[in-house]
Amino acid sequence: MYGKCGSLDDAHSVFRIIKKKNLHSWNTLMACYCRGGHLSTARQLFDQMPNRDSVSWNLMISGYDRHGPCEEALRIFANMRHSGAITDHFGVSSVVSACCNLRFSVNGRLLHGYSIKTGLDTHVHVGSALVELYAKCMYLCEARREFDLMDVREPFTWNSMLAGYVYCSRIDQALQFFDEMPKRDVVSWTMIIEGCSQHKRNGQAIDFFQEMRECGLHADQVAFVSVLNACVELLNLEDGSKVHGLTVKCGYEANVTVGSVLVSLYAKCGNFDDARRVTEVMHFVDDFSWSVLIAEYAKQGHVERSRMLFESVQEKSLALWNALITGYSELGMYEEAAGAFKELCVCGPKGDSFTYGSLLTASSTLGLGYGEQLHSQVTRAGVSSSFFVCGALIDMYFFFYDRQAAEKIFHAIDEPNIVLWNVMIFGYGQNTLNYEALNTFRVMRYFGPKPDNVTLSCALDSCSNISALAWGAQIHAHSHKTGLDFDVVVGSAIVDMYGKCGHVEFATLSFLDIRHPSIVSWTALLGGYVKCGIWDKAKAFFAVMPEKNVVSWNVMLSGYVQQGCAWDALNLYTQMNKLGVWPDHISFISLLTACCKLLLKEQGRQIHAQIIKTGYYMNTYVDITLTSMYEIFGMGAIK
Repeated sequence: MYGKCGSLDDAHSVFRIIKKKNLHSWNTLMACYCRGGHLSTARQLFDQMPNRDSVSWNLMISGYDRHGPCEEALRIFANMRHSGAITDHFGVSSVVSACCNLRFSVNGRLLHGYSIKTGLDTHVHVGSALVELYAKCMYLCEARREFDLMDVREPFTWNSMLAGYVYCSRIDQALQFFDEMPKRDVVSWTMIIEGCSQHKRNGQAIDFFQEMRECGLHADQVAFVSVLNACVELLNLEDGSKVHGLTVKCGYEANVTVGSVLVSLYAKCGNFDDARRVTEVMHFVDDFSWSVLIAEYAKQGHVERSRMLFESVQEKSLALWNALITGYSELGMYEEAAGAFKELCVCGPKGDSFTYGSLLTASSTLGLGYGEQLHSQVTRAGVSSSFFVCGALIDMYFFFYDRQAAEKIFHAIDEPNIVLWNVMIFGYGQNTLNYEALNTFRVMRYFGPKPDNVTLSCALDSCSNISALAWGAQIHAHSHKTGLDFDVVVGSAIVDMYGKCGHVEFATLSFLDIRHPSIVSWTALLGGYVKCGIWDKAKAFFAVMPEKNVVSWNVMLSGYVQQGCAWDALNLYTQMNKLGVWPDHISFISLLTACCKLLLKEQGRQIHAQIIKTGYYMNTYVDITLTSMYEIFGMGAIK
């Protein structure tokens, strides 16, 4: 009674005055200490016991399994077997659970074999523990085989199998398995909500949360955090505010973990007043919450408020410095980012990989010399092995057309991850080294990680640049095998590749395969029609496009100019202005070329005036085209 009420001192006092302590008395007191997590005291009692039975051994094994260290559970079980004590399902399930916590799959397999020999594998507790072990060790086939062999399954068994699908990123199988579950508890719902949130199924995560509430189940901290993260990803302020109301009702308003996600939601949606109100009720405001606020203030243009908030925090951690530097960098205020880094070096903690990775983006403006200085500091700081920093360095060197430096960094990494491979393929393409990009893709397929949608789209872009139809068809076949041809990013790149290679019929079929075509997909097919000279289809397709961006208009402008329809190009430009579409340097180059072809001096001067207003006169290619136009007109340009 005292033990279950948490009065361990009283329980021990009663134990001491018992004159004839039997085995049950020892086990009862030991169970009290194990239940409360006082394993050192429980172990002392265990070592002092004159006799032990299976209950004694099982208590210690389960105690170490729950409270750690889990390795001790394995040692106790081994000693139990040597002692000749009878092992039962309690001990075996607990020691298997300890292997699961440690991810000791080899030991777990040995225990599985032992349970088969002793006939304990058919017990629901042992079977459930084995399912959990294999699932968490990512042996899904073994987990599912053990699950299917079980005659009786508890909710814990179903949840363990569901968790395995989620841990192994098999979210589609997890969703199917969830539908098959005969009964779902809070753990089941929380697991599927968390899985959807982690795997970018944010809309489904929110829907599942609402369904769980409709079933009359109360969400726990994990469920609240998962659904709020989904709202953050979607910037879904409406549903996020409703969930916030539920957290208040359920008593999680002051919870630091829940509060930090709420701060992130409100800040990223621009509701800074609500974000600050959340911080006022939290038990304490963690670095994550302050850093999100500082970064979002800066990103959304509130630079002074960002700096003021940063200065108001007394103990400035590295996370806060990183937030300030990142905020400046993403806003394009690279000199301010570099200045903040100087302050950090003088009075703050040592920078980490995130600090240098964020700063390296500033090198595109501050120059190669600044980037090389950062590279030296990265080496001295000991973060040169970070994938994030290496990716930023490779990207920087490719930006400045230093191929050898980029390759040197990449080849120094033992096992590059998929992001680094993607950076290399993209960098080669950016430097018009398209054959090198495709060879890197080929090497990656044999020796690197499995290509993703970014990899395939970068490789396809290189195929488009050099009209490499054979390569492009092979990549298309690979994307079809992996199911990525339905992806909007890959699908758009496939459409663009076929269009630029002159096979508009294949481009059209590929466009129809995309489940949800984006504006990029539509524009890619439009470009194919224009390139292949199928002008009637191009005009009809342009007319029915659900959405157009400046690239779509540029495709038509350049098409009209190429077809010799310069007046049509100028009329299209008039439509752009009426619809409020801002032209870019490519638009102006096409328009100036049209004026040159028709010797339209007045229209050329008007477009020149627009170029000055928009600032594109500083663009090198626009400047060259302007000079050429005025030379054709036989007059000097007004600069």
